[in-house]
Amino acid sequence: MKNLDKANNDPRRVEKAWERFRESSRRYGKISSSTAETFLNFIYTIESMSAHLSHQTSAQGLTRAGLNVLTILRSSEGKGCQHNQISRLLLVSRANVTGLVNSLIKQGWVERVYDAKDRRVCIARITKKGESLLDAFLPDYHAVIASIFAGLSLEDKKTFNRLLEKLRTAIQGARG
Repeated sequence: MKNLDKANNDPRRVEKAWERFRESSRRYGKISSSTAETFLNFIYTIESMSAHLSHQTSAQGLTRAGLNVLTILRSSEGKGCQHNQISRLLLVSRANVTGLVNSLIKQGWVERVYDAKDRRVCIARITKKGESLLDAFLPDYHAVIASIFAGLSLEDKKTFNRLLEKLRTAIQGARG
């Protein structure tokens, strides 16, 4: 569990989580020690990376989800996206997308337009101000991401990607 201590910087939190898993495993079975350790390492790594990247975005007045919406809208090449398209890409509810879009509109980074043929169809579109924000922000953000993975060799990254793909496949299988 030493890797968790370094990644999380809170050995008590890690040890408590590990103890909960041991107790849960004793009570319910099904979780081997190596599975529990892998799960905890994965969760704490995600939390650590998420916190680090959220710090980067919040300095710009953005959330990571808001940044994702902006990049999705930019990739639409000026056409914009319906809320349901954005929700499918972000794997969140349409209500969450509405809140995200509303906050981006308040900042002037996104505009909402309605389809001329069907006023019920609402489209979110990135503004010039949103484009400028991404142009200014993304180079540094990409540099931070590159620095996070700089310690992994190309072979490590290929292995890691293969393992993550296997994990996603297992998750899909578990959902049924």
